[in-house]
Amino acid sequence: MELKKIRDPSTAEFSGRGGTDPSSTTARSHIHQRRIDGVHDVDSRSAPREPVSIQHRTIIVVTCICRGPESPALGTSTDVFQTADRLAHAAVAELADFVAIEVSEPILHGDVSIPRPLRSGTPFRRAAFQSKRGTDVRPAYAVGDVSRIPRATPYRQALVDLRPRLIAHLVRDGRWPVHDPARAHCIREAQAHSAMVIPLVVGDAVLGLVGLYRRAESAPFDVDDLQAAVRFADRAAQCLDAVRDRIQGGVHARLLQRKLLPEALPSLGAIEAAEGELPVEGSGGEWFDIIPLSGARAALVVGAARGWGVDAAVGMSQLRAMIITLAMEDRAPDEILARLDDMATRRGEHLMSGLLSDVKYAGASCLLVVYDPVTGRCTSSRAGGSQLVIIHPDGVVGVPGLPSHPALGTHGHPYESAEVDVPPGTVLLLKSGGIDDAHPDGDAAAEHLHEVVNRSGLDVRKIIESARRDVDPGHEPALLVARAQALDAKNVASLAVPSDPAAVAAARAWTRRQLATWMLDELASTTALIVSELVTNALRYATGPTELRLINDGHTLICEVSDTNGAVPHLHKARPSDEGGRGLSIVSELTQHQGTRLTARGKTVWTQQSHST
Repeated sequence: MELKKIRDPSTAEFSGRGGTDPSSTTARSHIHQRRIDGVHDVDSRSAPREPVSIQHRTIIVVTCICRGPESPALGTSTDVFQTADRLAHAAVAELADFVAIEVSEPILHGDVSIPRPLRSGTPFRRAAFQSKRGTDVRPAYAVGDVSRIPRATPYRQALVDLRPRLIAHLVRDGRWPVHDPARAHCIREAQAHSAMVIPLVVGDAVLGLVGLYRRAESAPFDVDDLQAAVRFADRAAQCLDAVRDRIQGGVHARLLQRKLLPEALPSLGAIEAAEGELPVEGSGGEWFDIIPLSGARAALVVGAARGWGVDAAVGMSQLRAMIITLAMEDRAPDEILARLDDMATRRGEHLMSGLLSDVKYAGASCLLVVYDPVTGRCTSSRAGGSQLVIIHPDGVVGVPGLPSHPALGTHGHPYESAEVDVPPGTVLLLKSGGIDDAHPDGDAAAEHLHEVVNRSGLDVRKIIESARRDVDPGHEPALLVARAQALDAKNVASLAVPSDPAAVAAARAWTRRQLATWMLDELASTTALIVSELVTNALRYATGPTELRLINDGHTLICEVSDTNGAVPHLHKARPSDEGGRGLSIVSELTQHQGTRLTARGKTVWTQQSHST
């Protein structure tokens, strides 16, 4: 904290405008007072010297609230109330017996603050009320309620001309209390005898209003107190304006976040039901995805980019795009995270030399789960504090022991995967977690989800609603809940192909019979040709066993040929003089999607065709 920028109060100029920066003035000024119905209106003509101890203590306390590590994480409308509450605590500790802070309604939504002139219908909301310990003061308005600011009162006058008011001796039978009966009743009940009313202003925009009161044996406020209070209000306004800026940035980030994310999750044979939810007032960097993969598999992803606001949303979009690209290349979850970690680390190093632009996703948390409905297994890997919770069909809740890895971009940490069996009907709950929560409490998560299942059953919508309801405000993760669905064994057919050229014709005949069984005769001719090309290539270039597998997931027909040769075939355009090299071109013309994924013993070449009915 730098106190050297806070000048001696004897040189500070107080014009009564809350937006005046005390550290920017150089001339001694004096406060001129004129009494209007018990109210001292302050302008910039004279100013007695304020005791340095009060002034500096006040500024130190408020500066800590604005900048200190113990301050709340700014960025949501609730933080306006949290910040105002801490400011009220500071004012009670240093200046007053009880304090009330009102804020203009627009700043709760990150809108531009109320400009001058103030309109009569402008809404204000009670943001904080604090009294000294041991006192029982009932406020005129509860925190969160809309508070009326009637005309012909010092509160309204301070908001109109942006000058602070010192009411050294409250006049119970004065004219202004008649116009504001709620506050007048509170003042009488609390036996308050002195007050200060100061607008919270940044530039010419009105953020709110602070009222400070003294009661019982406390001495009445004097001009020195007013000067300290003006300094307090100036710093408090800067605090609230910083919150407003962050709320506005958060609104923009969440709009960008939702524009970049899909409107609906895809319908897949591997997933019977799925629901995802983002935090209402998150950082803008949270996301979830379900990515269709080859072999009827699905990748479930949740994550949170580090930071806040538009930068977090941009980081999320970078990370999401790269995960989708790598996942559709059929890379394993641990390999995907390792590639992302390496890329973030390398780009971070090059950034220091100015060779590359910034990587917004460095420091992100992420969880990838690949579910195979044919084998009924999940392969998972994570970076940071994300969590996977498995809810079995019988209601038993478990947290798989996934290897713990730091957030992306930490360099030198190899990623690992874990596999777990998933019976049909199992519900998978993925939570994005916090950036700094590298070792989440799995047992606590399981116990919590067990209670959720007892309340909600296995309905994914109810599970996600219950899980969201029980999370502390401001720490909500992105959630993805999906119920796994196994493919019926009758919808998967496999054939071991012997290393004999005559086996190609047998594979074609077997394919036609299988498609007739599935009543997919309209795909028989094209699929037989695809099988012929893929099996021929496998027998020509591989020396080990070859397997043909057909999968019917209800939407698409998947044809896979696996062999022991790890060389990936590449599609290229054959020249007229070439005798071969046209097989993959023919296959690509007959299918909607095709590709190759590496396996532990070689590779699998696959194709997909949509059902025509």
